[in-house]
Amino acid sequence: MTSESRLDEYRAEADRLLAETVALIPQQLAPESGFSESEPRFGPTEGTAAPSDPAWWQARDSLNLAAQADASADAAATIAAELTGDGWAASRVRETEGGARLTDGFRKELDGQKWYIEVTWVTSRPGKAEVVEVLVVSPQTVRGDDQSST
Repeated sequence: MTSESRLDEYRAEADRLLAETVALIPQQLAPESGFSESEPRFGPTEGTAAPSDPAWWQARDSLNLAAQADASADAAATIAAELTGDGWAASRVRETEGGARLTDGFRKELDGQKWYIEVTWVTSRPGKAEVVEVLVVSPQTVRGDDQSST
């Protein structure tokens, strides 16, 4: 990366924030990662990618929870309480699947940079898995020397 890009720094911070957020889920809900990724994202480019193109880091984990009523809602409520208690501003981002899948967003400035955490959870329904998804998005930086695409 060029000295202008902060992707390496943001990768480490996004991974740390993801791990800390997932660790907030109560152990009795038996959180188990079903899918995890941590990767750079790049904004639109005009032709060939350039070091000055916009970029950011995203880290996500989709977790399977214990098969008990309201496990997903309980996990999301615990995460929300901890994040808001730590100064993260919360808002409802979206509701899909007829209100059965809900996403809450949390924003906070860390060292003068705006970070975003998104928690998606589901309402309990017979025969449906209890899952929770956590996404961490870094502030925007520039692509730097990383010319790979996503």
